[in-house]
This record gives sequence, structure tokens and C-alpha cells, in this order.
Amino acid sequence: MVCDVGSPAPSRRLLGEATLKAPLVRELLAARVVGVLATFDPAGSIHAVPMWFAAHEHCVLLATSARSRKVECLDNDPRATLVLHDSRPGFEVCGASLSGTVEVVRGPGALPLVDLVHVRYVTEEGATDPAVREFLESDDVALRLRPASCVTWDERDSPAADALRASGGALPLRTTDPRP
Repeated sequence: MVCDVGSPAPSRRLLGEATLKAPLVRELLAARVVGVLATFDPAGSIHAVPMWFAAHEHCVLLATSARSRKVECLDNDPRATLVLHDSRPGFEVCGASLSGTVEVVRGPGALPLVDLVHVRYVTEEGATDPAVREFLESDDVALRLRPASCVTWDERDSPAADALRASGGALPLRTTDPRP
């Protein structure tokens, strides 16, 4: 028996203020996932790196070191895209690709913004460990992404996702092993 599971749902394009107000974008910004920030390298390639983030006052904050390649890229060209996704086995996938410009916040004004990002990912107790504290203190710059547009996708309620869920036919995703 052949089951008609349909085709993928079309992605949705959002502009301006609708970008951060969209329910899926709000859901992803509230989730504790890792985003991927893509910037333009001065040599002409795309520089994409995984990053922690926090939603704050109509923008998305990211924390990094002033010495990072992404800061060099943003000093040259402030355009960037942040991809947020929550992907599971099969078609249990959803995400958002937020594009806009990034303001690099340096100096004393950066530290409270950097802290907003860190507290989403590290417990207060975890931050007291000297190795963790040293690593977190290397983040001395906040990146403030102001999305101008967004593309979202969500297949979690699709017929194909329902079919794989019901049959148990999706293979599990495999992560790498944590280091000892």
C-alpha cells in the first residue's frame, strides 16, 4: 500500500518587525539550542560558526571574543545570518534563518549583554569553575543582530512526519561523543 504523504511545506518569508514576532521564531529563540552565525569573510567566503544566543529588546545577542574571526568579518561587513533549528529524526525539523545587520558592542557596555547570553547556557555553579570562568571571560564583545528578514520552515506536523512517527521508520540522529 502506498501512502500519499504530500510534499514539503513551503518555507515562509518574513520581513521587518514580523521576523521576531513569528510564533516559530519566538519558539526557537526561547529554546536552548545552538545557532549558526554566518558572516562574510573579507576574502569572499562565508564564515559560519556555532554560537550561543539570547533574545533581547528586538534583537538577538551573541557573545564572542574581540579577537575572533567573526568580529573581523563584521567590522568589514555588518551583514549576517543566524540559523536556528531544532532537528530530530525523520521530518521532525523546524528552523529559522534570520538575516540582518550586526552591531559589534565593545567596552563596558558589552559585558551585561554577554552575561545575558552566558546565563542561558551555564549554571551559576558551573560558572564558578576556574576553567569555565576563564573561557567565559574571553567573551568581551556582544554582537547585536537586528533581523530585517527571516525564512522559516516547519515539517513537524507534515503528513510525512506523521507517517514516520507512526511507523517508527526514522533513524535516530547520532551526535559525536563528548570528550572525557
